[in-house]
Amino acid sequence: MTEAVYEAKAERTFQAPRALVWALVADTNRYDRAYGLKPATYSWKVRDGRRERVGTASEMGFSLAWVEPPYQWVEGQSVHGQRIFHQGPIDRAGFAVELVDAGDATIVRARAYMASSRSFGRLLSATLRGRQRRGLERFLDAVGRVLEGARLDLEPKTDEPPVPWARRVLRTAHYDEVAAGIRTPVVAEELSMGAERLRSSDADARLSSLLVTFLRDRADEDVAQIRPFELAQVWDADRYEALRTFLHATTAGLLDLRWQINCPVCKVASGGVGSLTDLGVKSHCDACNLDYDVDLASHVEAVFHCNRAVRSVEPAIYCASSPAFLPHVMLQKTLAPGEEMTVELPLPAHLHARTLHGHAPSNLARDHAPKCVSVIVDDQAVRTSTDDAGQSPGTVVLRSEAHTDVTLLVERAGWSADVVLGSVMLSFPQFMDLFATEAPATGVDLRVGHLAVLFTDLTDSTAMYERVGDARAFALVHEHFRVLASSIAAHGGALVKTMGDAVMATFPDAPRAVAAALEMVDRYKLPEGEKGLGVKVGVHAGPCLAVRANDRLDYFGTTVNIAARLQGQARAGQVVITARMADHPGVRSQLDTRVSKPFEAGLKGVAELQQLVAVEAVRSVPPAERGT
Repeated sequence: MTEAVYEAKAERTFQAPRALVWALVADTNRYDRAYGLKPATYSWKVRDGRRERVGTASEMGFSLAWVEPPYQWVEGQSVHGQRIFHQGPIDRAGFAVELVDAGDATIVRARAYMASSRSFGRLLSATLRGRQRRGLERFLDAVGRVLEGARLDLEPKTDEPPVPWARRVLRTAHYDEVAAGIRTPVVAEELSMGAERLRSSDADARLSSLLVTFLRDRADEDVAQIRPFELAQVWDADRYEALRTFLHATTAGLLDLRWQINCPVCKVASGGVGSLTDLGVKSHCDACNLDYDVDLASHVEAVFHCNRAVRSVEPAIYCASSPAFLPHVMLQKTLAPGEEMTVELPLPAHLHARTLHGHAPSNLARDHAPKCVSVIVDDQAVRTSTDDAGQSPGTVVLRSEAHTDVTLLVERAGWSADVVLGSVMLSFPQFMDLFATEAPATGVDLRVGHLAVLFTDLTDSTAMYERVGDARAFALVHEHFRVLASSIAAHGGALVKTMGDAVMATFPDAPRAVAAALEMVDRYKLPEGEKGLGVKVGVHAGPCLAVRANDRLDYFGTTVNIAARLQGQARAGQVVITARMADHPGVRSQLDTRVSKPFEAGLKGVAELQQLVAVEAVRSVPPAERGT
């Protein structure tokens, strides 16, 4: 029997930027929930040599199973998603939306459809046409309420996709069940007790109050996965102060901390663990069919969710193929062999083009946005090229020279989500203080990517013990640790451990580590210097291994060893770094008023002689003397 298509259409005009409206209405996960569909279960299966995303759910007494071919979208302009059923009364169903500018407004044209070639499926589709129309209108009306009641001034940062912008806007709007989903009731007593424990901590009072209100009032979707840095923007707060509040809220029993493992290719969560103890050295992404080494700095994200005692929230997926889950993907299109298409799309300076089928990808990086980009795919690889003449600005030309259908993706390569990566957490002082036993399992070494490591040592301490006596010397050393810890914390570092008179600390980057080191030697120019004490510091940056040692987090590897050796090269009142680190713009600017003495030295465990720089404590430096 010939297939019959039953569709419903709706149109709305919104007084909001097109990119923002697109991020809201093209979220097919949000639409399916608003439409009234049940949550789905997804898996990946291979058929005819191709991996397919298969979904299952129960609707109106029917057991449904379907395949979701790759959704098609162009950021800010359109999206089309479809389900092809191999179990159930209908053959296929889909949702499509197109957006066009109308002066300062945006026109949205939406369409939902069902199709069937069977008698019962036709009857059912015809009966549900009214439900389709009402679902479309209910969804678009909810989007309108969000845009009317939210803050639209939370504009995106440079090259930021519309999706995170939309998430911030949603969180400033009043709760709307259609737009945001259900809100599981809160256990008032647990929330109250947790809030009291949080207030009694040294967390920021305003942020603590905002967080408690957020946990009470927002939808399940909002509290099931919370990113502190995103909420910091909504709350006009310092991002690290927000993270600090979240960590205190975790110890107060309001939140739980979970480690999410994100695939380095598709950027989507491929797994998660409740503790670093459970984190392995490898992970697998089902969507990409890819095994990869776990890099704690780049692939592991700290996410928070509402403690189940406060609200028993179960995350649910309604549509796994939603563009909202791939905010960095500007364009996803499936091309037939020999097909070519042209898309008008604002282009960033850094692009990444790949396919869903394992072709070699292509990167494009320029100092300014190209006018036109050509993306060509054959049976092995993707190629990109630019053309700044002959095309209107923001033109993407897609062409397939492959012998089978290929799905192309064009992504922002210079953007990353505003997330709390492992490198941030493992150099954050409150995490080290409050979660000291949170470390990888014994015997598991995890690459942490890039961290800055600082080692100090106290000079002439033995003579001090003889001069002032054990009790007084012990008090001075204890004060020494307090002084160093305050410098570490002031520059965003974390104290890892003390070893005799020495200290080890980590920082997210070299400039902050060097700033802390210089502050340390400056402070020891004063009273401690009069007691015959001095401090010497070594700083190095690079990849590290995070391990569990004595039930605490510790770091090992070449970067750590070199940092310790550099400290051994320093004299009292000096910070020793490599010449390469001294050339870092953020470090070089700190050395302008210092005496910096280049020298060459061999370091134990390093084969080649190293070019080093010894930086003195601050003093007035005549221009002619600088750098000598």
